[in-house]
Parts: sequence; C-alpha cells; structure tokens
Amino acid sequence: MDALRDRAVLGALALLLTQGCGAAWTGEDQAAAVSATSPTTGAATSPATNGAAGAAGSAGAGPEVRLDSGRIRGTEDGKVLRFRGIRYAQPPVGKLRWQPPKPVTTWQGVVPATTSGPACPQASDNPKESSDAENCLTLDVTVPKKAGEKPRPVMVWLHGGGFNAGRGSDYDPRRLAVQGDVMVVTVEFRLGVLGYLAIPGMSGGGTFGLQDQQAALRWVRRNAAAFGGDAGNVTLFGESGGGIATCGHLTSPTGRGLFHKAIIQSGACGTVLLPNAVAPGTPRLPYWRPLKETYAATRAAARQVGCRDAAKTLECLRAKPVKELLDLTGYFAAASYGGPVLPVAPGKALRVGDFARVPVLSGHTSKEALMMAGVMSLLGKPITDAELPGLLRQGFGDQADEVARRYPRDRYGTAHEAWAAPYTDAIFSCPHVATQDALTKRTKVYAYVFGDDTAPPFIPTVPGFPAGAGHASELAYLFDVKDKPISLDGRPVPLTETQRSVARDMVTAWATFARTGTPASSGRAWPRWQGDKPVARLITERPGSTATTPAPRCDLFNRP
Repeated sequence: MDALRDRAVLGALALLLTQGCGAAWTGEDQAAAVSATSPTTGAATSPATNGAAGAAGSAGAGPEVRLDSGRIRGTEDGKVLRFRGIRYAQPPVGKLRWQPPKPVTTWQGVVPATTSGPACPQASDNPKESSDAENCLTLDVTVPKKAGEKPRPVMVWLHGGGFNAGRGSDYDPRRLAVQGDVMVVTVEFRLGVLGYLAIPGMSGGGTFGLQDQQAALRWVRRNAAAFGGDAGNVTLFGESGGGIATCGHLTSPTGRGLFHKAIIQSGACGTVLLPNAVAPGTPRLPYWRPLKETYAATRAAARQVGCRDAAKTLECLRAKPVKELLDLTGYFAAASYGGPVLPVAPGKALRVGDFARVPVLSGHTSKEALMMAGVMSLLGKPITDAELPGLLRQGFGDQADEVARRYPRDRYGTAHEAWAAPYTDAIFSCPHVATQDALTKRTKVYAYVFGDDTAPPFIPTVPGFPAGAGHASELAYLFDVKDKPISLDGRPVPLTETQRSVARDMVTAWATFARTGTPASSGRAWPRWQGDKPVARLITERPGSTATTPAPRCDLFNRP
C-alpha cells in the first residue's frame, strides 16, 4: 500500500507542476522507443487519396500517407487509424539543445509510424514517470478509419503536468476521433530545464517548450490534409499546464494563424499555484516570469552543476548529461516573457486586448483543489480543523481572515473541502473568469464548469475522503488515459454507464466547438459568456443536463 500511495502522490505532483528527483529511463528503453519513430517527418505536399483512410499500403502493412518529408506507415486499430512517433522537428540534442526547433529533413522509402516516441526529459522517483530521452519531439495522429466526406476538423492536444512533466501519448483520443469525427494530434514537447532555461543573447530563451508546440502546429498546417484533416480548422486545447500554455499561445505573436479555436481546461493565463497547493511546504509558483528572473535562475542552476564561468555557461551546460540537468528542473517551472514568443505577460496581453481573435471554450472543475487536499492525505498530512486557519494564513497571507469569512467552515462537510474551496477559486475559477472577461470583449467565448461529483478522482484518494470533481477529473470523460483513474490498490476505475453518457455529451460539445466554434450537446447550443451575463455551462452527473452556473465572486483574487 505504501508503494501505491507513493505512486499516487508522485502522479499528482507531476500532474500539477513539480519535478521528482530520481531515476530515468534506461538507454535500452529509449532505444526501443525511438527506433520505432520516423527518422524525420514534416508535412503534406501530395495527400493520399481520401486522406489517411484511403491510403492503404501493401496487404496487411497498414495505412500509408505522404508527408512533405517522406512517407510513413501507421496501423489500423479498430475504428481508428493511428500514426505514432512522427517527428515534427529535429532532435534538440548537441548544439541544438536550447535552440528553437529546427525543421526535419526528407527521407526515402516508407518509415514505420507504429510506436509513440518517448516522453521528453523529466525526473521522478518513479522510473515509469521518468525520461532522459532528448530525442523526443514527436507527435501522434489519430483519425477515424472511415473516410470522411470532407476534411475533418483538427484538434491538437497539449498535455498537463505544469511546464515540467507529462506525456501526450498517455492520452488516447479514440473516442474524440470516432464520435466527434475529428483528427486528433497529441504532442511531446520540451519541459523544465530543457524547455525554459534562458541566457542573455540566447535566441528564444525561456520559451523552447512553447516554441515546440508552435512547431507542431506548423507541422499540422502543412500535413493535416495527408490524414484527411482540415488545416484551416485547427483547435488547440490543453489541460492544467497545457491549458495555461494554450492561453499563452492566444497572446503570442508567433502563434497567430496557427490555430483557429482554443479550449482552455483547468489552467488560465492568470493561474498561480499558492503556497501549500502542490504539497505541504511548497511555495507560491507562477507559470510566467520576466526573462531577467529566468536569467538569474539559470545562473544559480549553472553554479549548482559546476558551470561557473559566465562566458562558457552554455557550452558547459550542453556538455552535461540529461540526468544531471534534471536535478535543476525546480529552477524552470515557468515560461518567460520579454522575448519574441511572449513580448509581455499573457495576463497583461489579455487585459490590453493583444490576443488572437478566435473562439474560446474555457473552464475548470468545480472542486479543483480537492485533488490537492487528497495529495496531502496521501502524504499522511490530512487537513484538519485545527490546522485549517494556519493553512489559510500561509496560502492567503493578510487576506486569510476575509477568506475565512467568505468560506465559513460550517458551509462544508470536512476541513478538506473548507480548504479546497478558496484554493479552487483563487487558483482556477477566478483566473478563468478574468481570462473569459478579457477575451469576451473582442471574441466569442463559452465557459463550462465540470461539476460531476461522482467522477472518479484522477489521483487515488484514501478511504473516506470526500468525493468531488477535483483537478483533472474531467479528463477520463474525454480520453482513455493511461493508468488513470485507478483506486489506491491499483485497480482501474472504469466510468459507469451514466458517466459514459455524460462523457458522450462532453465529447459532442468539444467536437462541435472544434467544428463550428460553438459548443453544443443534446442538440442545443451552449450559452455564451458575456460581460453582462457571465454564465457557464454546468456539466453535472445527469446526462443531457442543460444547467448553468454564474461566476463566483472574485474581487479578493482577480488582482493584476
């Protein structure tokens, strides 16, 4: 039970933000994963007939498509075709470490695209959640097997895990592809120290992970037609760290025109983790910071690994093995603004109206921070009534008394819920409100709150822990997620038939938004979020529900 509990805690920490400090993949593991990926991959210049569905290779060999860089062969998997481990940029190794992503080169022959590439480098005490494979800039494509009558909308998924953990291929989009009749792309991108380090004069410093995501979008623009996708109808969507990144791309000048709609899930431009949010004792952690702060973090990190000569810092760091660099990940949990990718902080860009005018669907779960409280219980430090005032003081400082008045203990069944309520609003609900309010002044916005309190928690909880729609609990309704959700004893927790019905409604809404720019389910369009009527669709445990919920009171939390 202790091992399972530790695994659950590590999973929660990775999902939210943090790095581990332990073992990484073996060289044999990396070789096996990389050997199955294409040596290069680019975009579509000569689409196969009817897209991927009509591009059969030799008998039993799997479907083939031609990209601008060469041909690949995928696999048939029930009602979908899969093309895995496709390189969208050159491996960022050697002198390409800490450089903007470079285009791939062309190849001859047909390359198998049957196995997903490795996760980008990240550290964890759990070897299954670790990787030191820098050769990781790959993506997976999933499309319906049945040929489409016209090009399908494309949905590009950015995984969660803050800016330093996670793996795109853990999210199987089969249900989205088949039920929604869309093409889905899941992406691997640089993380942590390899994604967000910066030195003065470095091209694109502090944003390499974001640049990888934009390189994948450019790959989609060139290649979507090869798979039967519509390069003129691309939806960028992501959750947690991926949602925050999606919000950032809305404000990025270099991202303009690369996507036509956006879905921001459980992480907006203003999301900041408060003290104790990730685990007891963790500090306040923002996702955006000025370049000068990243320069200082890089200097401190370089000294830690013995790179003390300022003139040779980059050369010294490039000579370090990945495993040693991963010990520095804690310095690089935020992307940097002040450069060409993000000239200003995304929150400020939203407030002044400097963002892409594309339809946006934005939302969160109703009890986001309950997952964090669950992590504390797994760590053996459950929130109690005796500790609640002190925890609120640590999290909210001189606002703690007002927070306690607005979220009185007697309103909640447990101390966990009394703590989670203001943390949910401060970290998630109110930043989403601020983002939605800013966006709706200049573009069409829809909002949702996932409030199915019967949903299985993404991270296991201890017996007796209160149920509720915690962070990431909506993901199992959209994807089949590897090893999630599971119980504390390691058994899978499948959705019930009623939950599967709610999931079908969600898939319909997400896919309809990707197709038309307006989410709809049960044959009805969702209400728009508007400045004079800030109403969000409430996703409940009842299939077909058309419930809505007003915005929370956010004057305590939404301050620039």
